[in-house]
Amino acid sequence: MRWAALCLPLLSLLLVACRDEKPQAQVERPVLFDEIAGQQLLAQARFTGTVQPRHQLVAAFRQSGRLLSRQVEVGQLVRTGQLLASLESSDQRSELRSRQGEFERAEVLWRNARDELARYQGLYRQGVGSQARLEQLSGEMQVRAATLRQARIALQRAEDHVQQTQVLADLDGVITAWHAEVGQVLASGTPVVSLASLDSLEVWVDVPAQWLGPLTDPDEPLRIWVAPMSARAEGSWARVRQVDPVLDPGTRVQRLRLALEQLPADFHLGSLVSVELSPQLAATEPELPASALWGPAGQHFVWRIDRDSSQVRAVAVEVLSQTGSRVRVRGAVQPGDRVVSAGVARLREGQQVRLVERSGS
Repeated sequence: MRWAALCLPLLSLLLVACRDEKPQAQVERPVLFDEIAGQQLLAQARFTGTVQPRHQLVAAFRQSGRLLSRQVEVGQLVRTGQLLASLESSDQRSELRSRQGEFERAEVLWRNARDELARYQGLYRQGVGSQARLEQLSGEMQVRAATLRQARIALQRAEDHVQQTQVLADLDGVITAWHAEVGQVLASGTPVVSLASLDSLEVWVDVPAQWLGPLTDPDEPLRIWVAPMSARAEGSWARVRQVDPVLDPGTRVQRLRLALEQLPADFHLGSLVSVELSPQLAATEPELPASALWGPAGQHFVWRIDRDSSQVRAVAVEVLSQTGSRVRVRGAVQPGDRVVSAGVARLREGQQVRLVERSGS
Protein backbone atom coordinates (compact mmCIF):
# COMPACT_ATOMS: atom_id res chain seq x y z
CA MET A 1 0.00 0.00 0.00
CA ARG A 2 2.79 2.38 0.83
CA TRP A 3 4.38 1.69 -2.61
CA ALA A 4 1.11 2.41 -4.38
CA ALA A 5 0.74 5.64 -2.42
CA LEU A 6 4.15 6.79 -3.60
CA CYS A 7 3.54 5.89 -7.28
CA LEU A 8 0.18 7.59 -7.67
CA PRO A 9 1.58 11.19 -7.59
CA LEU A 10 4.30 10.30 -10.09
CA LEU A 11 1.77 8.72 -12.44
CA SER A 12 -0.44 11.80 -12.30
CA LEU A 13 2.54 14.05 -13.15
CA LEU A 14 3.37 11.91 -16.21
CA LEU A 15 -0.21 12.10 -17.43
CA VAL A 16 -0.21 15.89 -17.09
CA ALA A 17 3.08 16.14 -19.02
CA CYS A 18 1.78 13.96 -21.84
CA ARG A 19 -1.36 16.05 -22.02
CA ASP A 20 0.71 19.28 -22.39
CA GLU A 21 2.90 17.97 -25.30
CA LYS A 22 0.42 18.67 -28.13
CA PRO A 23 1.84 18.78 -31.70
CA GLN A 24 2.13 22.37 -32.92
CA ALA A 25 0.30 23.06 -36.17
CA GLN A 26 2.52 24.45 -38.96
CA VAL A 27 1.93 28.18 -39.44
CA GLU A 28 0.95 29.16 -42.99
CA ARG A 29 2.88 32.26 -44.05
CA PRO A 30 0.79 34.64 -46.17
CA VAL A 31 2.52 35.53 -49.45
CA LEU A 32 1.84 37.56 -52.56
CA PHE A 33 2.14 35.58 -55.77
CA ASP A 34 2.18 35.90 -59.55
CA GLU A 35 0.81 33.35 -61.99
CA ILE A 36 2.85 32.86 -65.16
CA ALA A 37 0.84 33.71 -68.25
CA GLY A 38 0.51 31.24 -71.10
CA GLN A 39 1.31 31.66 -74.76
CA GLN A 40 -0.34 34.53 -76.52
CA LEU A 41 -1.96 34.40 -79.93
CA LEU A 42 -0.73 37.38 -81.90
CA ALA A 43 -3.32 38.50 -84.40
CA GLN A 44 -2.20 40.05 -87.65
CA ALA A 45 -0.79 43.44 -86.78
CA ARG A 46 0.05 46.51 -88.79
CA PHE A 47 2.56 49.18 -87.83
CA THR A 48 3.85 52.34 -89.46
CA GLY A 49 7.52 52.48 -90.42
CA THR A 50 9.80 54.88 -92.24
CA VAL A 51 12.20 54.36 -95.13
CA GLN A 52 15.74 55.10 -93.93
CA PRO A 53 19.23 54.78 -95.40
CA ARG A 54 21.21 51.75 -94.35
CA HIS A 55 24.47 53.66 -94.84
CA GLN A 56 24.75 57.24 -93.60
CA LEU A 57 27.73 59.38 -92.68
CA VAL A 58 28.26 62.67 -90.89
CA ALA A 59 30.95 64.85 -92.47
CA ALA A 60 33.16 67.31 -90.58
CA PHE A 61 36.10 69.62 -91.19
CA ARG A 62 39.51 68.35 -90.14
CA GLN A 63 40.56 71.75 -88.81
CA SER A 64 38.90 74.59 -86.95
CA GLY A 65 37.59 77.75 -88.56
CA ARG A 66 34.57 79.87 -89.44
CA LEU A 67 31.97 78.32 -91.76
CA LEU A 68 32.02 80.39 -94.94
CA SER A 69 29.44 78.68 -97.15
CA ARG A 70 27.04 75.76 -97.56
CA GLN A 71 26.98 74.70 -101.18
CA VAL A 72 23.97 72.35 -101.11
CA GLU A 73 20.57 72.13 -99.42
CA VAL A 74 18.78 69.38 -97.51
CA GLY A 75 17.23 66.90 -99.93
CA GLN A 76 19.66 67.71 -102.74
CA LEU A 77 21.35 64.84 -104.57
CA VAL A 78 25.15 64.99 -104.63
CA ARG A 79 27.96 63.07 -106.32
CA THR A 80 31.20 61.74 -104.89
CA GLY A 81 33.77 64.54 -104.64
CA GLN A 82 31.21 67.35 -104.86
CA LEU A 83 31.88 70.39 -102.64
CA LEU A 84 29.42 70.55 -99.73
CA ALA A 85 30.78 73.29 -97.46
CA SER A 86 33.87 75.45 -96.93
CA LEU A 87 35.60 77.38 -94.16
CA GLU A 88 37.14 80.84 -94.31
CA SER A 89 40.53 79.96 -95.83
CA SER A 90 42.38 83.25 -96.41
CA ASP A 91 45.15 82.33 -93.94
CA GLN A 92 45.58 78.85 -95.42
CA ARG A 93 45.69 80.16 -98.98
CA SER A 94 48.20 82.84 -98.03
CA GLU A 95 50.37 80.14 -96.49
CA LEU A 96 49.97 78.06 -99.64
CA ARG A 97 51.15 80.92 -101.87
CA SER A 98 54.17 81.44 -99.63
CA ARG A 99 55.09 77.75 -99.70
CA GLN A 100 54.56 77.65 -103.45
CA GLY A 101 57.04 80.51 -103.89
CA GLU A 102 59.60 78.83 -101.63
CA PHE A 103 59.25 75.60 -103.56
CA GLU A 104 59.72 77.32 -106.92
CA ARG A 105 62.85 79.14 -105.70
CA ALA A 106 64.27 75.93 -104.24
CA GLU A 107 63.58 74.14 -107.52
CA VAL A 108 65.41 76.82 -109.55
CA LEU A 109 68.44 76.69 -107.26
CA TRP A 110 68.49 72.89 -107.42
CA ARG A 111 68.30 72.91 -111.23
CA ASN A 112 71.14 75.44 -111.42
CA ALA A 113 73.29 73.37 -109.07
CA ARG A 114 72.51 70.20 -111.01
CA ASP A 115 73.36 71.81 -114.36
CA GLU A 116 76.58 73.34 -113.02
CA LEU A 117 77.67 70.00 -111.60
CA ALA A 118 76.94 68.24 -114.90
CA ARG A 119 78.89 70.90 -116.85
CA TYR A 120 81.91 70.67 -114.56
CA GLN A 121 81.88 66.86 -114.61
CA GLY A 122 82.20 67.05 -118.40
CA LEU A 123 85.18 69.39 -118.13
CA TYR A 124 86.78 67.25 -115.43
CA ARG A 125 86.58 64.17 -117.63
CA GLN A 126 88.49 66.16 -120.28
CA GLY A 127 91.22 66.94 -117.78
CA VAL A 128 90.07 70.47 -117.01
CA GLY A 129 89.39 71.53 -113.42
CA SER A 130 90.19 70.15 -109.99
CA GLN A 131 88.87 67.38 -107.79
CA ALA A 132 88.22 69.85 -104.97
CA ARG A 133 85.96 72.01 -107.16
CA LEU A 134 84.06 68.91 -108.33
CA GLU A 135 83.43 67.83 -104.75
CA GLN A 136 82.33 71.36 -103.83
CA LEU A 137 79.75 71.46 -106.63
CA SER A 138 78.53 67.97 -105.73
CA GLY A 139 78.02 69.05 -102.11
CA GLU A 140 76.13 72.18 -103.19
CA MET A 141 73.84 70.10 -105.39
CA GLN A 142 73.06 67.75 -102.48
CA VAL A 143 72.24 70.71 -100.24
CA ARG A 144 69.93 72.16 -102.91
CA ALA A 145 68.25 68.76 -103.31
CA ALA A 146 67.61 68.51 -99.56
CA THR A 147 66.20 72.05 -99.52
CA LEU A 148 63.93 71.16 -102.43
CA ARG A 149 62.62 68.08 -100.60
CA GLN A 150 61.81 70.14 -97.52
CA ALA A 151 60.08 72.78 -99.65
CA ARG A 152 58.02 70.07 -101.38
CA ILE A 153 56.91 68.65 -98.01
CA ALA A 154 55.96 72.13 -96.76
CA LEU A 155 54.03 72.79 -99.97
CA GLN A 156 52.14 69.50 -99.65
CA ARG A 157 51.25 70.32 -96.05
CA ALA A 158 49.96 73.75 -97.08
CA GLU A 159 47.86 72.18 -99.85
CA ASP A 160 46.41 69.73 -97.32
CA HIS A 161 45.48 72.61 -95.02
CA VAL A 162 43.60 74.31 -97.86
CA GLN A 163 41.80 71.06 -98.72
CA GLN A 164 40.84 70.64 -95.07
CA THR A 165 38.83 73.87 -95.29
CA GLN A 166 36.42 72.04 -97.60
CA VAL A 167 33.99 69.18 -97.02
CA LEU A 168 33.50 66.96 -100.06
CA ALA A 169 30.93 64.20 -100.56
CA ASP A 170 32.44 60.77 -99.91
CA LEU A 171 29.61 58.97 -101.73
CA ASP A 172 26.71 59.46 -104.09
CA GLY A 173 23.64 60.26 -102.03
CA VAL A 174 21.30 62.87 -100.63
CA ILE A 175 21.81 65.56 -97.99
CA THR A 176 19.68 64.72 -94.94
CA ALA A 177 20.65 67.41 -92.40
CA TRP A 178 22.87 70.39 -91.69
CA HIS A 179 24.41 70.68 -88.22
CA ALA A 180 26.15 74.08 -88.56
CA GLU A 181 25.22 77.57 -89.75
CA VAL A 182 27.19 79.98 -91.93
CA GLY A 183 29.37 82.21 -89.75
CA GLN A 184 29.62 79.65 -86.95
CA VAL A 185 33.11 78.97 -85.58
CA LEU A 186 33.70 75.22 -85.63
CA ALA A 187 36.25 73.08 -83.87
CA SER A 188 37.98 70.32 -85.77
CA GLY A 189 35.74 67.26 -86.00
CA THR A 190 32.48 69.10 -85.28
CA PRO A 191 29.61 67.49 -87.26
CA VAL A 192 28.65 69.70 -90.21
CA VAL A 193 26.41 67.80 -92.63
CA SER A 194 24.74 64.37 -92.87
CA LEU A 195 24.78 62.45 -96.13
CA ALA A 196 22.78 59.29 -96.85
CA SER A 197 23.45 56.73 -99.55
CA LEU A 198 20.51 55.86 -101.80
CA ASP A 199 22.06 52.58 -102.94
CA SER A 200 20.60 50.61 -100.01
CA LEU A 201 17.43 51.66 -98.21
CA GLU A 202 15.77 49.87 -95.30
CA VAL A 203 12.70 50.29 -93.11
CA TRP A 204 12.69 51.23 -89.43
CA VAL A 205 9.67 50.26 -87.34
CA ASP A 206 8.87 50.21 -83.60
CA VAL A 207 7.02 47.10 -82.39
CA PRO A 208 5.84 45.84 -78.97
CA ALA A 209 8.25 43.60 -77.10
CA GLN A 210 6.09 40.46 -77.40
CA TRP A 211 6.68 40.41 -81.16
CA LEU A 212 10.48 40.16 -80.90
CA GLY A 213 10.56 36.40 -80.33
CA PRO A 214 8.47 35.43 -83.39
CA LEU A 215 10.15 38.05 -85.57
CA THR A 216 13.68 36.89 -84.79
CA ASP A 217 13.06 33.12 -84.61
CA PRO A 218 16.02 31.63 -86.57
CA ASP A 219 14.05 28.51 -87.55
CA GLU A 220 10.72 29.99 -88.60
CA PRO A 221 10.75 33.79 -88.48
CA LEU A 222 7.51 35.69 -88.83
CA ARG A 223 6.82 36.98 -92.34
CA ILE A 224 6.87 40.74 -92.82
CA TRP A 225 5.18 42.63 -95.67
CA VAL A 226 6.20 46.24 -96.25
CA ALA A 227 4.24 48.45 -98.65
CA PRO A 228 3.50 52.10 -99.43
CA MET A 229 0.64 53.51 -97.37
CA SER A 230 -1.45 54.06 -100.50
CA ALA A 231 -0.69 50.85 -102.42
CA ARG A 232 -0.50 47.74 -100.26
CA ALA A 233 -0.03 45.38 -103.21
CA GLU A 234 3.05 47.19 -104.49
CA GLY A 235 5.32 46.26 -101.62
CA SER A 236 8.08 43.84 -100.71
CA TRP A 237 8.77 41.05 -98.26
CA ALA A 238 11.28 41.95 -95.59
CA ARG A 239 13.31 40.36 -92.82
CA VAL A 240 14.72 41.65 -89.55
CA ARG A 241 18.29 42.83 -90.15
CA GLN A 242 18.94 44.37 -86.75
CA VAL A 243 17.19 44.83 -83.41
CA ASP A 244 18.14 47.94 -81.48
CA PRO A 245 19.38 46.84 -78.04
CA VAL A 246 17.40 49.46 -76.08
CA LEU A 247 13.79 48.73 -75.12
CA ASP A 248 11.68 51.78 -74.28
CA PRO A 249 10.65 51.11 -70.65
CA GLY A 250 7.57 53.33 -70.93
CA THR A 251 5.98 52.08 -74.14
CA ARG A 252 7.77 48.69 -74.16
CA VAL A 253 8.50 48.97 -77.88
CA GLN A 254 11.74 48.15 -79.64
CA ARG A 255 13.06 49.41 -82.96
CA LEU A 256 13.62 46.94 -85.78
CA ARG A 257 15.61 47.57 -88.95
CA LEU A 258 14.16 45.62 -91.85
CA ALA A 259 16.04 44.57 -94.98
CA LEU A 260 13.88 44.54 -98.12
CA GLU A 261 13.94 41.73 -100.68
CA GLN A 262 13.37 44.35 -103.38
CA LEU A 263 12.98 48.12 -103.44
CA PRO A 264 9.53 49.25 -104.67
CA ALA A 265 9.50 52.29 -106.94
CA ASP A 266 7.37 54.29 -104.48
CA PHE A 267 9.85 53.87 -101.62
CA HIS A 268 11.63 57.16 -101.05
CA LEU A 269 13.91 58.27 -98.24
CA GLY A 270 11.82 59.41 -95.26
CA SER A 271 8.47 58.19 -96.62
CA LEU A 272 5.97 56.40 -94.36
CA VAL A 273 5.21 52.74 -95.11
CA SER A 274 2.88 50.07 -93.78
CA VAL A 275 4.51 47.11 -92.01
CA GLU A 276 2.28 44.03 -91.64
CA LEU A 277 3.15 41.00 -89.51
CA SER A 278 1.63 37.56 -90.12
CA PRO A 279 -0.38 35.90 -87.31
CA GLN A 280 1.48 33.44 -85.13
CA LEU A 281 1.51 32.02 -81.61
CA ALA A 282 4.08 33.91 -79.56
CA ALA A 283 6.11 31.53 -77.39
CA THR A 284 7.33 34.22 -75.02
CA GLU A 285 9.59 33.50 -72.07
CA PRO A 286 7.99 33.85 -68.59
CA GLU A 287 7.97 37.37 -67.17
CA LEU A 288 8.00 37.95 -63.41
CA PRO A 289 8.50 40.75 -60.88
CA ALA A 290 12.17 41.22 -60.04
CA SER A 291 11.16 40.85 -56.37
CA ALA A 292 10.47 37.14 -57.01
CA LEU A 293 14.19 36.43 -57.45
CA TRP A 294 16.47 35.33 -54.66
CA GLY A 295 19.71 33.41 -54.26
CA PRO A 296 23.47 33.85 -53.80
CA ALA A 297 25.55 36.03 -56.11
CA GLY A 298 25.50 34.77 -59.69
CA GLN A 299 22.51 32.46 -59.10
CA HIS A 300 18.78 33.11 -59.29
CA PHE A 301 15.89 31.11 -57.82
CA VAL A 302 12.14 31.55 -57.43
CA TRP A 303 9.70 29.92 -55.01
CA ARG A 304 7.18 27.86 -56.97
CA ILE A 305 3.95 27.15 -55.08
CA ASP A 306 2.54 23.63 -55.28
CA ARG A 307 -1.16 23.89 -56.14
CA ASP A 308 -2.14 20.82 -54.07
CA SER A 309 -0.08 21.23 -50.91
CA SER A 310 0.52 25.02 -50.99
CA GLN A 311 4.17 24.30 -50.21
CA VAL A 312 7.02 26.24 -51.83
CA ARG A 313 9.84 24.65 -53.81
CA ALA A 314 13.01 26.41 -54.95
CA VAL A 315 13.42 26.49 -58.74
CA ALA A 316 16.57 27.74 -60.51
CA VAL A 317 16.04 30.24 -63.34
CA GLU A 318 18.19 32.21 -65.76
CA VAL A 319 17.52 35.93 -66.13
CA LEU A 320 17.32 36.85 -69.82
CA SER A 321 16.49 40.55 -69.55
CA GLN A 322 15.12 43.16 -67.17
CA THR A 323 12.86 46.11 -67.91
CA GLY A 324 12.14 48.28 -64.91
CA SER A 325 10.77 46.05 -62.14
CA ARG A 326 10.03 43.10 -64.47
CA VAL A 327 12.40 40.31 -65.51
CA ARG A 328 12.16 37.74 -68.30
CA VAL A 329 13.46 34.33 -67.23
CA ARG A 330 14.14 30.83 -68.52
CA GLY A 331 14.02 27.71 -66.37
CA ALA A 332 11.79 24.98 -64.90
CA VAL A 333 8.76 27.24 -64.73
CA GLN A 334 5.91 27.19 -67.21
CA PRO A 335 2.58 28.87 -67.92
CA GLY A 336 0.14 28.37 -65.06
CA ASP A 337 2.82 28.07 -62.35
CA ARG A 338 2.44 30.29 -59.30
CA VAL A 339 5.55 31.89 -57.82
CA VAL A 340 6.02 33.96 -54.69
CA SER A 341 6.53 37.60 -55.64
CA ALA A 342 7.22 39.25 -52.26
CA GLY A 343 8.90 38.20 -49.02
CA VAL A 344 11.00 35.49 -50.64
CA ALA A 345 13.87 35.85 -48.16
CA ARG A 346 11.70 34.66 -45.23
CA LEU A 347 10.69 31.33 -46.77
CA ARG A 348 12.29 27.90 -46.56
CA GLU A 349 12.06 24.77 -48.70
CA GLY A 350 8.74 22.94 -48.22
CA GLN A 351 7.16 25.68 -46.12
CA GLN A 352 3.39 25.95 -46.40
CA VAL A 353 2.01 29.31 -47.49
CA ARG A 354 -1.32 31.04 -47.79
CA LEU A 355 -1.97 32.87 -51.05
CA VAL A 356 -2.93 36.53 -50.73
CA GLU A 357 -4.46 38.36 -53.68
CA ARG A 358 -2.90 41.69 -54.58
CA SER A 359 -5.05 44.64 -53.64
CA GLY A 360 -6.97 45.88 -56.65
CA SER A 361 -6.57 42.60 -58.57
